[in-house]
Amino acid sequence: LEISLHREGQREEQMIHKTAIALTGAALFATSANAGVASQVDLSQFVNGEILNGFNVGPVTLDGDNFHNSEDYIVAFDTTLTGTRDPDLEGPNGNGGSWDVGNLRNSTTPIGNILIIQEVDRNFAGYTDQTNTVVSRPDDEGQRRGGSETGAGEIVLTFDQGVDSFGFTLIDVEETGEFNRETGFFAVFSDGSATTKVSFEDLIENGNAFFQDDIVFGDNSANRIDAFTAAELGLASIESVTINLGGSGGVGEITYTDVTGVPSPTAALAGVGLMGVLLSRRGNRRQDRSKA
Repeated sequence: LEISLHREGQREEQMIHKTAIALTGAALFATSANAGVASQVDLSQFVNGEILNGFNVGPVTLDGDNFHNSEDYIVAFDTTLTGTRDPDLEGPNGNGGSWDVGNLRNSTTPIGNILIIQEVDRNFAGYTDQTNTVVSRPDDEGQRRGGSETGAGEIVLTFDQGVDSFGFTLIDVEETGEFNRETGFFAVFSDGSATTKVSFEDLIENGNAFFQDDIVFGDNSANRIDAFTAAELGLASIESVTINLGGSGGVGEITYTDVTGVPSPTAALAGVGLMGVLLSRRGNRRQDRSKA
């Protein structure tokens, strides 16, 4: 009996040892250079219409500007709802339905909350609570021209520390061609000393360095934008991203990769596969997104 127990103990120790080696190997693989694991900014914690200016969501601070009024509210919009003030922002809600246009057109996977620039000056309905932190009927700013600036406004995301990549999903961006690359729909990436601007038109222009062949903009569209890396943007890292919306639209499913390639222990074990999808080289864009 003593020998049997001793052997059983040896087997347990060997199993623990092998498991430790396997887990260590997985963590080392996930944290090796340029092999960071993508994380997603968690917008699910907010209620529909919640004002998010100044909020820290993990390592990201949210803010923005509405070009048409002084109420620069960036708010959460729940795309799984129906009967909202803006049906163009409504997508799959788990009970059927899908986006009308875009590379996520056939996807029935709910996107959940997105960020929008709240429209205030057209029959603004006030707030739903006494703390004035939740807009009762969220709706995106749709004005395209007016004042000294062109477009609806901008959403600004600032990271506590620079990150290596940034990806996102665009909702209900209808048309980029009516604007030039300086005043329309675009994103500005900064490492604190240098900036790189990417027009949304660049994403659909064949031959452009940022061309993605499966993007289709339009009414009630949803397009996953493959992650931009700091290297391809010519930056040391990505410290902030300003997304300029030339008209109506929203931004969701925001992902980023730590610049050091060192994720949390949980991410190291759970997120290895996601990185290969988000940081695949641009040009190979013919993935079947309908199975999302």
